[in-house]
Amino acid sequence: MPPTVLFFGSWLLWFLGSLLYMKMKYGFLGAGQMGEALFAGMLRQGKACPADVHIAEVNHARAEAMREKYGVTVADACAVVASADLVVLATKPQDMEALLKALPSDGVRGKLFVSIAAGKSLATLEALLPEARVVRVMPNLPMRVGEGMSCFCRGTGVTEADVEAVQMLLGCSGRVREMPETQFDAVTALSGSGPAFVAVIAQAFVDGAVAQGMSAEDARALTLQTLRGTATVLAEGGVPLKEFVEQVTSKGGTTAAGRGVLEGSGMAEIIAQTLKAAADRSRELGNGK
Repeated sequence: MPPTVLFFGSWLLWFLGSLLYMKMKYGFLGAGQMGEALFAGMLRQGKACPADVHIAEVNHARAEAMREKYGVTVADACAVVASADLVVLATKPQDMEALLKALPSDGVRGKLFVSIAAGKSLATLEALLPEARVVRVMPNLPMRVGEGMSCFCRGTGVTEADVEAVQMLLGCSGRVREMPETQFDAVTALSGSGPAFVAVIAQAFVDGAVAQGMSAEDARALTLQTLRGTATVLAEGGVPLKEFVEQVTSKGGTTAAGRGVLEGSGMAEIIAQTLKAAADRSRELGNGK
């Protein structure tokens, strides 16, 4: 097949897919930071228009702020679900059961629900939404700036078209990866809680530089750009982590001197224990503890 035909065919599929997404109606039960990041990402990238986004938010001041900022429609939870093809569950986990039980079954039937509530398993969600299709997502805070890492797993009856819609939704705010639910406690520890752990390490860099006579402002700027630049090189260059470390370490140089301290400090074991503690707590929360 000629390259021109292949190009046109690919473009046509993309265009038709875009039209499909634009025709979808999106409902958000909860419009906190994560919920806002998701619909703001779609609006920013033109995957949805304000009229296609309806939100229900118990904080009336917050709901009004979202309406004024984005032009989205604010309504009660039942009206939001009734109007939507895809419903994002972005409420607090402890409020989820009461909210879903209050929804009329005829409004839920046949809908796609995407839950970003921490600790709520597919089994729990499907028991609360027996006539709907459910996808569970573990997002993280960098979604707010379009650099999130979202992992999802699909429930019973979820179609490939559903998966494409979920990938589009999440992809507007960062990277997306499908993973088995059995790994979600580890996902929660690594990418869900990870931004806080990285910030703790970043603060240690800042404090260490200040101890060497640098101003706090300069230390923060250098630290953040070093983290950003290193992450970009690793993400785009495809170089294995250990190989990268060796590439930037000269024998007898400054990096080698610092590595000697860092690698001899038990830092790797401390991070492993940190992730284990977070994953263990995720399991406890999932079991209602």
